[in-house]
Amino acid sequence: MFGARLAVQLQREYWEHRGLFLLLPLVCVLLVAGFWVLAVISDPSISQPRGSSINVLDPQIQEILRLDPSTNEYKVNFESKKVVGFIIALQQFMGWWFFTAVSVFLTLYYCSSCLFADRKSRDILFWRSMPVSESFNVLIKLVVATASVPLLTLLMNTLTSMLLLLVVCTWLGDLSQFAAALKSLSMLGSYFLGSVGLVPLILPVFAWAMLTSAYTKKSPFLAATFIPLILLFADRFLNSFMGINIHVYELVKAYFHTIADVMHMSFGDAGNGYVSFAFNYSADVAIYGVIVAVLLGAMIWLRNNRYEI
Repeated sequence: MFGARLAVQLQREYWEHRGLFLLLPLVCVLLVAGFWVLAVISDPSISQPRGSSINVLDPQIQEILRLDPSTNEYKVNFESKKVVGFIIALQQFMGWWFFTAVSVFLTLYYCSSCLFADRKSRDILFWRSMPVSESFNVLIKLVVATASVPLLTLLMNTLTSMLLLLVVCTWLGDLSQFAAALKSLSMLGSYFLGSVGLVPLILPVFAWAMLTSAYTKKSPFLAATFIPLILLFADRFLNSFMGINIHVYELVKAYFHTIADVMHMSFGDAGNGYVSFAFNYSADVAIYGVIVAVLLGAMIWLRNNRYEI
């Protein structure tokens, strides 16, 4: 019975938000893959910064790059049998950052609209007639938001890699590199774990967006965005002109500082080719969990007592 209710709820979320979870990611994949294809076929060059030496790079990367004596710039050596794998690995690393940002934005939009949409269309009256409690309904939506960031990031990064791999191999006329380059796709699992590790850090933001979706009468996304900005402005204004500190700025600063510390511990050595996905959370993350629980309680109360528009 529980499994059937869970499947129905998840299917409902997909039906209502399939454009957000399927169409927009596919459009993003085509745009990013097109950018990479254009970048590759344009024969890109890498300038050596003054006072540095590119010889410190890994010997395997040295095989991918060749020096152009006429311009003193490094160009991609398309004759190398490892060049496709190098391009795919680079795309995956850069794509993880970009697609994570896209996934967070899409999920934030989902959170700000998921509880508002059925209130606006009165679908809430139908769902309240079903044997599903509002607590279960809200929790399912939070689970969908939690899973969306890593799953959307993995989906977009994988599709972009596969599309880029096929186009580049075809353009080079060397499909023998296709199988060898597939080995670089194994890093997608590590990037997926990296996305999972980010979720606890941004879960309070998603819960806040869901709360505005459960309460506001219109424009929940704007409310979720502008209310914190207004509070920040009020805090700075009161502190500067009246000496009153409501500590909103300090709380937001501490929140982003915690995220920055965790990101630095995991990605601080990315420039040297080393990335660790072993996230080292501080005690503040436990506080974020309490905040999420409080916001969830407020959402459930609103859904049970004030679901009218």
